[in-house]
Amino acid sequence: MNLSNPSVYPQNLSSDSNYPLDHFAVGIPHHPLQYRAIGIIQAKYQPLEDKLTKGVIISSDNQTFETVLLGKTISAVKNHIDLNESQNWVVYPHTIPEIEQIHFQIAGIYIPENISSDTLPLNYFSIRGEVLYSSKKEKKVIVKICKNNTLSTRRVCFFKLELEGKIPDHTIKHFYSFSVVLEGKKLIIKNYIDLGLIAVNF
Repeated sequence: MNLSNPSVYPQNLSSDSNYPLDHFAVGIPHHPLQYRAIGIIQAKYQPLEDKLTKGVIISSDNQTFETVLLGKTISAVKNHIDLNESQNWVVYPHTIPEIEQIHFQIAGIYIPENISSDTLPLNYFSIRGEVLYSSKKEKKVIVKICKNNTLSTRRVCFFKLELEGKIPDHTIKHFYSFSVVLEGKKLIIKNYIDLGLIAVNF
């Protein structure tokens, strides 16, 4: 995958320094066209009575989301985390197609080194991928995120995320980087940059 004559396409962007496109808390992309959907949500994790790895996240505004705990975080949650307290969970968001609701995979816990200097917005997400659909009237953008990060193989695993907001027209199949926040049950676009038209080399 590459950009098709990126200089031909204007870099549509929305500049808001309060909502950075990248943040060290979720990692800086190692490639300009790295696909990803990752965020940090301030919430409580409530596991099922008989299963630590499956439960719900309860956000600071009392919204609930089905959640699974990934293997690498099980030990930390079991031995070091007070589940009665709100934590900054590092999560991967996904959409359940049948019911069009967000669910999360917990990948870790974020503990800022210096809380006073941490500018991470509340419930911040970095969403990077291909725009499949956008409608200013509906305030709706659908983004395709490839799980293997590139389109260099013939078999590509991907999922879609629905975002709320507006981006410029004529950006289908463009690669976008979005700064997004979770408000209620929706992922709201706060900032973005258009990195150009995607060209697939197969």
